[in-house]
Amino acid sequence: LTAALKIIGFVLTMAILLQIFSRFVMINPFSWTEELSRFAFIWFCFLGASHALRLKLHLGIDYFVLKLAPGPRRVVEALIQAVVLFFGYLMLHFGIVMMGMTTFQKSPILRWPMSTMYMVLPVTGFFFVLFSGYRLVLILRGRDGGEMS
Repeated sequence: LTAALKIIGFVLTMAILLQIFSRFVMINPFSWTEELSRFAFIWFCFLGASHALRLKLHLGIDYFVLKLAPGPRRVVEALIQAVVLFFGYLMLHFGIVMMGMTTFQKSPILRWPMSTMYMVLPVTGFFFVLFSGYRLVLILRGRDGGEMS
């Protein structure tokens, strides 16, 4: 996941720099760089959310949860992970549905199948289910459910 984020971030940066260069230096700017940067940005955001979930870096209201006694805190953390797991399942399921609906649709400039664009939904959903499911099991076993290595 980390390597994929680095590669997508590099592609995103290069596409934007090439877009800026082609707009201000060349007579005819490249039209495909805008679409490529949009696709890369969406993939970067969704996979970044999965990576943040893995490292427990998502925004949360830890202030109130940390004030709870250990027993109720464990229940609240388990409920949070269950909700994230359910959300991940919804992303996985409906992402696959969206991919099926857009298989024959092509992007306007790059002419890529739009299903490659929507593929980020089930991929992210899979990681959400994997990471929150793992953390939920740890919490239910009485462990802290901390950062995954």
